[in-house]
Amino acid sequence: MNHPDIEAAIEAVKAGAVDEYRTVVAAFHRPLRGTLVGLCPPGVDADEIAHVSFIEAYRHLERYRSGSNFFAWLCAIARNQLLAECKRLLRQSRNQDLDRVLVQRLLAVAETNEELSEMRFQFLNECTALLSPAAQSLLEARYHQRRPIDDMAQALHKTVSAVSVQLFAIRRKLRECVERKWRSHAASNS
Repeated sequence: MNHPDIEAAIEAVKAGAVDEYRTVVAAFHRPLRGTLVGLCPPGVDADEIAHVSFIEAYRHLERYRSGSNFFAWLCAIARNQLLAECKRLLRQSRNQDLDRVLVQRLLAVAETNEELSEMRFQFLNECTALLSPAAQSLLEARYHQRRPIDDMAQALHKTVSAVSVQLFAIRRKLRECVERKWRSHAASNS
């Protein structure tokens, strides 16, 4: 769906045609979810963060400036939702050292992460394709099939902590790859 179609749907929603919001959700659900998958720590569902983000975007749609980048605006909302969930997990996991370290590091990444964008989503897909088949399989099981970590650990004959650490390392590699591509892109456009 092209940009004018999205803008028209947003304006229709603002004018009271609530059903048009489905058009907006359909256009941006996959890119938003894909962006969030690489940032969400174990125990945080990217689909849930995306869902809540769309609800918040709808509730505050009057704040969106027509003609600006809706996806960037939506990603800023998603970032805030992710930060809130990470903070909630941090409070919840005070006595679990590994979880606390993971959540703190992911929170730091989320707080310093600049505006999420369609280009970062593209870079994420490119970086995912560069991972080993085993790493891709692990990501597929966790984020596409939504398998619980404890089930994955049992199937792999590993501990839950080992699988969590492995997922964290994969997400870190993806983040570093996306950041390298982003810097390279920014340097070539300077």
